[in-house]
Amino acid sequence: MEELMVKAEGISKSFGSLEVLHDISFSLTKGNVLSIIGPSGSGKSTLLRIITQLEKADGGTLEIKGCRLFENGVYAKAEEQKRIGRLTGLVFQSFNLFPHFSVLRNITEAQRAVLKRSKAEAEEKAYSLLKRMSLQDKAKSYPCELSGGQMQRVSIARALALDPEILFFDEPTSALDPELTRDILNVIRSLAEEKMTMVVVTHEMNFAKGISDHAIFMEGGYIVEEGDPVSLFEHPQNKRTKEFVKSFDD
Repeated sequence: MEELMVKAEGISKSFGSLEVLHDISFSLTKGNVLSIIGPSGSGKSTLLRIITQLEKADGGTLEIKGCRLFENGVYAKAEEQKRIGRLTGLVFQSFNLFPHFSVLRNITEAQRAVLKRSKAEAEEKAYSLLKRMSLQDKAKSYPCELSGGQMQRVSIARALALDPEILFFDEPTSALDPELTRDILNVIRSLAEEKMTMVVVTHEMNFAKGISDHAIFMEGGYIVEEGDPVSLFEHPQNKRTKEFVKSFDD
């Protein structure tokens, strides 16, 4: 039986009088990739921020690897929240690197603070990941000295350095030109080949179709349609899904 890594039931979220997530339910099993597509403002990023504990849900239930983060909007105790949080990693669309830290320190800082690794252990992990990202010569550089693609690869290395069991990507290529986008998509594709459990919010339709085990289309805070990627991208049933997918083919 496949291990359930994420189980969301009826998640809701409002900012003031604006309800941005309505009754969101889905699940994700170990080693699979879930792609979430939809127009800007559909609630995709908010959903990722709730799962990775950057936002609080108002209602619903969420379990990460069998551990309940909240039930009916009531959260677990702080220590349990921290423990669950260590199971997830998030790569932002805007990199979110510390500008006053070197590349090396951007990757080692959280390792030392969260995982309590020694300086030597954290640096060994960082250099290994930088080599994987073809950035081994950038360890002493600062974010301002890097291209957008390089900064995003550092962001991915930073997330991987904490050994998450589920990795979330929030439109990781939205700030990049086509050539740099290809580099980042190749990195994500290699992680998928290694059976990293991932949730990818993206506007790269062909990439999402090729990499995903399951796909969700969101609009207005609702899951409008979901299914296997071939069905969702090539034979959508909902009129709005059809319009959205077709807009990327024109």
